[in-house]
Amino acid sequence: MNTEKIKIIDWKPKWDGGAPMPQVFSNDGKVYLTYIVADWDEESIEDFRTLEHDGYEGFHALVEFEGNTFKFGIANDEVFSGLPLYGQGLEWAQIVENSKWVAELKKIQKVHPYYDESRWENRKHYLLTFKDNIMEVIATEYKIEIFRTSSKRIAQEVVERMNK
Repeated sequence: MNTEKIKIIDWKPKWDGGAPMPQVFSNDGKVYLTYIVADWDEESIEDFRTLEHDGYEGFHALVEFEGNTFKFGIANDEVFSGLPLYGQGLEWAQIVENSKWVAELKKIQKVHPYYDESRWENRKHYLLTFKDNIMEVIATEYKIEIFRTSSKRIAQEVVERMNK
């Protein structure tokens, strides 16, 4: 039996450590995550778009995962030490290799008469630790965009993308 192992990934930009305000949205094929960016120095954020809005302005990340399976909430930073993978040195962002969750999902799907093992080859189990939440996603890939806008307007952007 393979043991789960944490692989730290270089996630940029990082979220605000004190109040990242993560929000999760999902539809049939994608999971979207928004959060407040930690680095407020506009000059260090080279590639961002500005969205019109009428509220508090800041830098927000919009992450689009190719996949629709996720968990959100679970634990806050005060109880991270109770997580099964804590001893491996959880960071901001990581991939769980040999994921038990992916194995469980594959086992469920194998009963389908047209099950195709190759559909699972590129799926990864991402684990992101925020101050008050954990986000876990099974996805083949992700992309991150940065916006200078309000929390309300970034949420509207996600809803627009989900309903194209």
